[in-house]
Amino acid sequence: MTGDVAVLHDRFPGIGGGETFALEAARVLDAPIYTAYVAEGTDLPADVEVIPFRQSKYTSRPWNHLLEWKNEGMNPLETLNVALDLTDAHDDLPAYDVVLESAPLSKFYVPTVDQRIVHYPHSPPRWLYDLYRDRLSSFRWPIVEAGVKGYAKCWRALDKEANDYVDRFVANSDLVRARIRRYYDRDADVVYPPVTGDWRDEGDEGYFVTWSRLAPEKRVGLIAKAFAGLDERLVIAGDGKQREPLERFAANYDNVEVRGYVEDVESLVARATAVVYAPKQEDFGLVGAEAMTAGKPLLGVDEGFTSYQVEEGRTGLLFEPTVTSIRETVRRFDPDDFDADEIQAAASRYAYDRFARDLREVVDRERRADASGTAGASPFREVVDR
Repeated sequence: MTGDVAVLHDRFPGIGGGETFALEAARVLDAPIYTAYVAEGTDLPADVEVIPFRQSKYTSRPWNHLLEWKNEGMNPLETLNVALDLTDAHDDLPAYDVVLESAPLSKFYVPTVDQRIVHYPHSPPRWLYDLYRDRLSSFRWPIVEAGVKGYAKCWRALDKEANDYVDRFVANSDLVRARIRRYYDRDADVVYPPVTGDWRDEGDEGYFVTWSRLAPEKRVGLIAKAFAGLDERLVIAGDGKQREPLERFAANYDNVEVRGYVEDVESLVARATAVVYAPKQEDFGLVGAEAMTAGKPLLGVDEGFTSYQVEEGRTGLLFEPTVTSIRETVRRFDPDDFDADEIQAAASRYAYDRFARDLREVVDRERRADASGTAGASPFREVVDR
């Protein structure tokens, strides 16, 4: 097989933000996706070619019982196996001129001398860097703590060694670009992931909404506790391991509702007063981008990329990650102070056509570098600022 561009995504444990990016990048670049495996039950679109090269290893006996347990980063054995399997990946990959790597482990792929590698990590592995101390705080037994520190140190060395294979880094936000500079001493283009779906404004039916995967780092419980002391109504959409505790909590309050997974979340958001979002140090924050695309004010936590998305008084309001701060922010929020058209104009940076244009430009730059035989293309330009 010969080709021009391929997408290499580490694995498909389901369809999350990283997998959605890989699929949209493949569409934009008219490229196949190579991946270690696709978990059973994962619904892949028919218009994108996804080629798993270690499928039976991760989904068949006897190894699947060990490798499926808490996959996608929470299973050290699975993470190590994916990293090792990506070093050689698929026999067809060396035939491509440019490989777009999606997700952190993909950079373990060892390219040929004349291949160009564009790496879109979403973020340097957070448990190794900016969240290292938070994760370490869970292990306070001296022997366990020492083991975790040694394990992280080995992975940090491997992670940085793999940077040698990357010709160009691309970040999904200004925040991740700053992390790449700090932890890798490399610069990066910024190409925002695209917002897809029918996001729109259909008025205000008098409720606030938050939606995401119901996991601790999304801090949906914090939002629920804040609204429990208010007269305003909160609707929570999403599924995950915190759903049952949230449902038990919401049962005590008439103004807090947990709907679980909502297939047409766009319609729910279209009729909301505003969106509330409080993730912990979010890399990009698709929820915030989707809220703004719908023309809804974003009440967001003053952390991570969410703090970049919110322009006080124009696109929303910021709060600290405390019950008191959220309550005060909701109380001072006046929907009449915000204009849906102005919010949507600010969200134009997340438009699909802009994502497609910027991603193609980055890949074309590397393709030209490959054709000319140079070690690099034109001097760094920040794609997002054009």
